[in-house]
Amino acid sequence: MSARPPEDLRDLNVAPTFAECPPIFVIPTHLALDELNVVEDSLARHGAPLTYDISEARLVLGRIRQKKRAALELRSRGLWTEEVPRTDSPAEPPTKRRRVDNMKSATANIVDSIVVDLSTESEDEPGERTATRPRNISSSPGSQQNPKGQIKVIKLEWLDECLKNSKLMPVEPYLVYHAQIACPPQKTQTLEVVSSVGSQTSTSNAGHVSDPMRILQRARQDAGSQLPAFGISHFQARQQHPKRGVHSQTQPPKLYRQTTSEHDRTIPLPPTPDWVKNNVLYACMRSTPLHPPNEEFMNQLLKIRKIRELTLNEIGVRAYSTSIASIAAYPYKFRSPEEILSLPGCDTKIAALFAEFKESPDGILAAAEALETDPILKVLHRFYNIWGVGPKTARDFYYQRVWRNLDDVIDHGWDSLSRVQQIGLKYYDEFLAGISRSEVERIAKIIHQHANLVRPGCDFDGRGVEYVIVGGYRRGKEICGDIDLVLTHRDESVTKDLVVDIVGSLESEGWITHTLALHLTTSNRDQQTLPFRGEHSGQHHFDSLDKAMVVWQDPHFEVDPEGSEGAVAEQRQDLEERRRRQNPNPHRRVDIIISPWRTVGCAVLGWSGDTTFERDLRRWAKKAHSWKFDSSGVRERTTGGKVIDLEQGGATWEEREKLVMEGLGVGWRSASERCTR
Repeated sequence: MSARPPEDLRDLNVAPTFAECPPIFVIPTHLALDELNVVEDSLARHGAPLTYDISEARLVLGRIRQKKRAALELRSRGLWTEEVPRTDSPAEPPTKRRRVDNMKSATANIVDSIVVDLSTESEDEPGERTATRPRNISSSPGSQQNPKGQIKVIKLEWLDECLKNSKLMPVEPYLVYHAQIACPPQKTQTLEVVSSVGSQTSTSNAGHVSDPMRILQRARQDAGSQLPAFGISHFQARQQHPKRGVHSQTQPPKLYRQTTSEHDRTIPLPPTPDWVKNNVLYACMRSTPLHPPNEEFMNQLLKIRKIRELTLNEIGVRAYSTSIASIAAYPYKFRSPEEILSLPGCDTKIAALFAEFKESPDGILAAAEALETDPILKVLHRFYNIWGVGPKTARDFYYQRVWRNLDDVIDHGWDSLSRVQQIGLKYYDEFLAGISRSEVERIAKIIHQHANLVRPGCDFDGRGVEYVIVGGYRRGKEICGDIDLVLTHRDESVTKDLVVDIVGSLESEGWITHTLALHLTTSNRDQQTLPFRGEHSGQHHFDSLDKAMVVWQDPHFEVDPEGSEGAVAEQRQDLEERRRRQNPNPHRRVDIIISPWRTVGCAVLGWSGDTTFERDLRRWAKKAHSWKFDSSGVRERTTGGKVIDLEQGGATWEEREKLVMEGLGVGWRSASERCTR
């Protein structure tokens, strides 16, 4: 889909409306993340029933041109299909698979009478057979819903034409693949029935039925043996744990169904917040406290999101992040699922999960419990918690290297790990233990002292090097996973290469035991705002400021000598010998960030919000102003990257941060109101 100017998406009431369309799923293949966001935002603004669960979809949009590719994309997401033949096209000549097709039709009645479809993908009414439903679908998706159990894959150009003509266009000219949803061939029940059918018919027609059936079974087994390791393991896990674990991830959530009694009883609902009334989709434009009323339910959703992350489901991660951020901002405790359905970014899936949560005696969702009970997910999560290991690397450890615990990583793969991963594994428990607020403040003061020490005379302005503790500490967390510290000075000559000198000074006194990463991206570009097109060094970092990621340990500790002689001997030891002694103080993760004064507001803002808040802040800047925002400043996208100074006139870093938020149009809210999770 071609990039669309922001003004095309601003009018919420502009035609067309996709409200009457069946559930729509957008395939992310061949779409950049920004393009995918534009497509989904456009559908949402025009009332489309957007879904992130392929099993719920009946209309699929994507940059797909070929029928086989469309079937593959559906199958890769767990949706097995069979093509629906077009009634208006002449019959195709028989292919080499005609013999198998004849065999299928010969046994269809027997299979239908025995096999019970346990899947929830078909939404037929009781007693209604999918096979008797008409296969032809109306030209416009808005005029008639897709038959239940069928799905259409259409080109993304259909959406462009609908928006261009301000009305729903027929889908047939853009139809790539029209299919009927089928049961996966791996299902044990189906294989057993097929086997029994083959044995029943082998006596009468052994050459035409029994042999082909066994061939198909062997072919499926051979195909299964050639799948990637993760495919085999997940299939085995479904067989071994039919009620828990990975199996629960693949099951579509139960639909939230309203009963007559629900409508009969009157539940007084609290006043609707303005951001709900106005359907505010961006998390950066609403206040979100650290401990919202529905925190227990959110914690369950966070576990489900973690499962999506470990299974590399980026769409699911983004969808759950949006829903969680919306729930976190809701100021009242939920009383009914209807409240959830009114929130931007929340659909029937989240409402159904809340209904399950409300009925659960212990407040635990089955889908969330898998993170702690499923053996595969438990190991993947353990690997993921190694600092320097992401979800892809964790899966590589499990599926490719066949490691099952941390001891396996140490015994069989230590030399293959990067230096950062080795350090993350060495201090695994200490990094996960968390840091109290008092310890965060103590470490920040030591770093600040060394910053002024390595820049003698920098206090000529009466302030010297200033610092701000950002991250989870600034949002109000009692226990922080790491420490994020922004340092700045009003003279740019002071902040240039400052991070190198600070690290050197701290290392010389033993405060820093390891430097995991050291970036001088800002100093190397003369402390200018990151160019609109990014840097051309070939290196990509999550942030563009000068920074050092280090491992911190307090070098001072007390030794309990056996006697007075031991005490005297201890006092005589020089500093180097003392450093070599076993230090019982825990190791901490610390990020030291350096920002020029003229963009310190952007730096503090970019490092103070939770992940979803920061994501939506960048999306809003792009959508509303065609600006590029990051922690190094703001640039225009339409004028070749002109720098936008939103901080002019701010006397303190707090004032400059406030000016940036107001200049972006999101309004000021303190860091304690940016806890989107």
